[in-house]
Amino acid sequence: MGGVRIFDPDLARRLVVHEARAQQTPARELRDLGDGWLFHDPSDAEPFWNRLIAPVWPADASGFDRRLDEVITLFATIDRLPHVRPLPVGGTPGDLAARLAGAGFETLGADRRMVLVDGPTAAERIAAARARVAAEFGRGSVTVTSRDAATDGASSDRRWAERRRWAVDASLVLADAFGVDVDRRVALENDLLACISRPGCAVLLVAVDGVPAAIARRATTADGSYLSSIGTRRAFRRRGLAALATAVAVREALDAGSDVVHLAVEVDNQAAVHLYETLGFAIVGEPAPDLLLR
Repeated sequence: MGGVRIFDPDLARRLVVHEARAQQTPARELRDLGDGWLFHDPSDAEPFWNRLIAPVWPADASGFDRRLDEVITLFATIDRLPHVRPLPVGGTPGDLAARLAGAGFETLGADRRMVLVDGPTAAERIAAARARVAAEFGRGSVTVTSRDAATDGASSDRRWAERRRWAVDASLVLADAFGVDVDRRVALENDLLACISRPGCAVLLVAVDGVPAAIARRATTADGSYLSSIGTRRAFRRRGLAALATAVAVREALDAGSDVVHLAVEVDNQAAVHLYETLGFAIVGEPAPDLLLR
């Protein structure tokens, strides 16, 4: 699938809105503003959980400035930093990022949206990934466990302490893979526990000889499956573990009946883009920046 680009505004909007819906919890709300969506967590000021997505604003200067003032005021009323994520394709105005930069917003990064379109079957993806990790670590050394509400919900007979230990292991992988600050570790653990306790949310943990090494998260709703938090601890990278975690997550998404499976990857992470392309994903639109006004 290398080099494939999809420029479909309706698909792009569907993906970014579904990502937010997949990340919703009882504490997080997604509000349709008519020309964009506000994703808001009243209990957590982290900008990732508080953002305006898929804006379609007036292109004329006065209309744009008026709408920007309204949005900045909106963020002030919820006591959050203004945070905007444009669409990868189909948003207006076309120079939104440049206009926001001129208004003082800074770019925190950018990601590429990717959607599963074709390629190997689920069984072929997993077989190839398992063969790779077996060659790297030895047959039988790598295990994959998946936890969700069906296995770890309130009706499960697993003790809370066991689930907490598992969440600690998973948060260690996330923190190492993504360079998360130490003071966010407890929040990570709690978020993982919340995920595996609500329907449609699952976490895959890959271990090498019992040592937690890689992770992937799947959030499935009636509108599709969003894959996220795909990462590998630094000591285990480039040995096929992320491919295995992704392949298993894709199979679970398809088994759940999802007609759309998608993810986002940092624009500079070309190795990850290539990996997902080999698994049948294609890029949607152009890189979408994360814009924050401090």
